[in-house]
Amino acid sequence: MAPPRAKQRGWHREDIKAAIRKRGTTVTQLALDNGLSDSACRVALVRPSPAGESVISSFLGVPLQVLWPDRYDPYGRRLATRHVRDQNTRTRAETHRQFAGAR
Repeated sequence: MAPPRAKQRGWHREDIKAAIRKRGTTVTQLALDNGLSDSACRVALVRPSPAGESVISSFLGVPLQVLWPDRYDPYGRRLATRHVRDQNTRTRAETHRQFAGAR
């Protein structure tokens, strides 16, 4: 099976889902069959999830860096990216200072 044409951002999530369905299973069943939670592989289609990404990559026989070049370097090593939620998180000291004057 020829892989979908790779874009700069890697495979589109619908292309990944279609490739999994063509091989006779679903994204949810793929996660369950590999001992993950039912949503682990679905999450990997939307945001970084190392366990789900690894299962999908192995099942399709496509390297992680081909599926998600924005998440992995050319050698398959995870790129250091911070989730938006983490960028907006304050430390305990910052939160304490913020509310200390409110009393």
